[in-house]
Amino acid sequence: MPGLPQILGPDGTPAQRVVASDTAYEGASRRHTDLARFAPFNFSAQSAISYDRDLLSARIHDMARNDGWASGGVSRLVDAIIGSGWRLSSTPNARTLGLESDEAATLGETFEAYWQDYATDPDCWCDAGRRFTVGGLLALAFRHFVWDGEALGTLLWLERGGPTATALRLIDPDRLSSPPSRMDSETLQDGVELGAYGEPIAYHIRTRHPGDLKATTSVLAWERIERETPWGRRKVLHHFEPERADQYRGVSKFAQIVKKLRMLGRYDEAEVQAAVLNALLAAFVESPFDHQALADAMNGGGDDLDKYNAARLNYWDAAPVQLPGVKLNFLFPGEKVTFSQAQRPNPGFEMFERVALRNIATALGTTYEQLSSDWSQVNYSSARAALIEVWRGFTARQGFFGSGFLFPWYAAVLEEGIETGRLRLPSKLKSKPFRHFKAAYCAGRWIGPGRGWVDPLKEAQAASLRIANSFSTLERECADQGTDWQEVLQQRARERKYAAELGLPDVHAPEVKAADSGEGDQRPRKTADARD
Repeated sequence: MPGLPQILGPDGTPAQRVVASDTAYEGASRRHTDLARFAPFNFSAQSAISYDRDLLSARIHDMARNDGWASGGVSRLVDAIIGSGWRLSSTPNARTLGLESDEAATLGETFEAYWQDYATDPDCWCDAGRRFTVGGLLALAFRHFVWDGEALGTLLWLERGGPTATALRLIDPDRLSSPPSRMDSETLQDGVELGAYGEPIAYHIRTRHPGDLKATTSVLAWERIERETPWGRRKVLHHFEPERADQYRGVSKFAQIVKKLRMLGRYDEAEVQAAVLNALLAAFVESPFDHQALADAMNGGGDDLDKYNAARLNYWDAAPVQLPGVKLNFLFPGEKVTFSQAQRPNPGFEMFERVALRNIATALGTTYEQLSSDWSQVNYSSARAALIEVWRGFTARQGFFGSGFLFPWYAAVLEEGIETGRLRLPSKLKSKPFRHFKAAYCAGRWIGPGRGWVDPLKEAQAASLRIANSFSTLERECADQGTDWQEVLQQRARERKYAAELGLPDVHAPEVKAADSGEGDQRPRKTADARD
């Protein structure tokens, strides 16, 4: 049987089989010109943070102080996600607690009122430092979460004469670190003490910030604080969003854009300096006179320069030019006056900065328009699409931050109210102790700032249609706008009652018709000669 045909090389020997790539995945190629020298070390999740966190944190905090784009971007995130604070919508689990739905709703209203009094107390008993209400503490904690990648605080029991003893003390995450006497190990990672399954059981917190220039020897002292009490009451609130498994500290969203922000800041400064230099108006006189003679004249000599000036005067005295209403300035032959013209430093500066800010906005989870406050290229469709997309991210941040930082705090406050008798529970809940049914008692959601309107008429019509067709509820629609549906209905009832007392007619909002989108009806229409 004849053998298979072979391809021979130039020397007559069978040619070697050519492989398109040296690896199965092109991304793992060791020969490709773009990847040959790209061989980073594969750090573990926590190791990547441990070795670089101090330097990275210092650079990010410097940007917080000195970079307008970075500081403004964080402020807009805090305003959009936290606002002036969150409202509680309590919905205790009726089935788990053995309550009727109406009983659970009444209990939820009681919890909401108790938390509202605690959160908005003007004496700020909720703050260990007695400076902020819950809204202010929440905004500061979330600001730390954005800058540092994590929010840290301790829940204290402080009996200081206030209505409640539970108070939060916010802590700079830079203070969370391992003491020098204990090296990082399997059970201690960057100040977080771990259990057998990697669960945090205690935190080692430095008593003063490592960069505190006014600190004394106390800067070298650490305090070990257990995560919770033996019965489950939280003592330390440490919230971060891990990107990989086995990660015990958070990473700032600015970590990926530190270099770009630094370079963009330097570019902005260079363009501003160029604009200032070009804005200066300077005039230059070009003359055929010898430079050396001019220098001699400035030093006290220079007969030639005097002769030159005398010749100029004689020239223009002998040949004057006069025009009515016009002033003419004459130069000696060979002289010329030129002016430097102020020009824009770089015509492509605006476009380049716009592209750079889009990259930064994507990393922060916001839009270019929100980051730059530039709405010049926005129409209704693009604004609506951007709002929907970015609001999805804001809602996720609200949910994660609420469950990881605020709900444990709320649970501690609720526990205090129940244990001290300030919150009276129905008699049937005596067999349902709080510590064993904490999730059922604390069930609910947080209502953040309103989403806002791009086109109020169209979006109000859409909300009405969703409710009318059972695709949504009044509670959900009100929550999207940062309001509580029960308060809305109660306020409407009070307004109607007051209007009736004044003898005014009950004015209802007129029924709105579908708004014309400007595009017309796109459905096919039958013509006069069309047949069924």
